[in-house]
Amino acid sequence: MSRERVTDRAFADDNRQFAAKMLAHAKRAAAALGTMPEVLVAQAALETGWGQHVMSGDGGVSSHNLFGIKADPSWHGETVRRATLEYFDGHPVRVTAAFRAYEDYGAAFDDYAKFIQSNPRYQRALERAAEPAAYARELQRAGYATDPDYARKILQIHEQLANQRAVPAG
Repeated sequence: MSRERVTDRAFADDNRQFAAKMLAHAKRAAAALGTMPEVLVAQAALETGWGQHVMSGDGGVSSHNLFGIKADPSWHGETVRRATLEYFDGHPVRVTAAFRAYEDYGAAFDDYAKFIQSNPRYQRALERAAEPAAYARELQRAGYATDPDYARKILQIHEQLANQRAVPAG
């Protein structure tokens, strides 16, 4: 057996473990949004590198921020400041920003659902939530992320999850 195949299998196992760990939270948030939990797991996987790069605050305490949600003036909870890559006029620029911090992953999924529901700019995404591809495209169009390939990346991970059967149906 080649070393590459072992590495691929180990990576796939890590992906499945991440997906399984997030599934209950994703189901709750997906029900609130009218979308599929798999698309939310895919978005969290993209934002955190399959859970390997969840931001942490001073002292190494996890922010549990799975969706890269920044701390705007309406946020009254804990925050972490981190460098992030933003795209301006199609060019990547590294900036420092304040991000929301949560007690646990469940709180991150719950806040994500509230964030999407309470923000008028995501209305079209909510209207298309039953269709994962349309939901991801509408999030991108509304400016959820500055990465011009954001929707494509979510959908690519969503497809990987489906192909690996990493997120059990139901």
